[in-house]
Amino acid sequence: MKQSKNILTEKEMELVQMLMQDCKSTGDIQSKLKRLFAEKIEQMLEAEIRRLP
Repeated sequence: MKQSKNILTEKEMELVQMLMQDCKSTGDIQSKLKRLFAEKIEQMLEAEIRRLP
């Protein structure tokens, strides 16, 4: 049986719970996600800029 791409594994759910345990609002969640992914997104954008003619 094929599993849906939207279903999280047990380990993924544990990670989500750990990350969100101190979040009290959607703003808290957005701020935490921004901090988690900001560096990687910046690296991807810089790489894309370097590829432009």
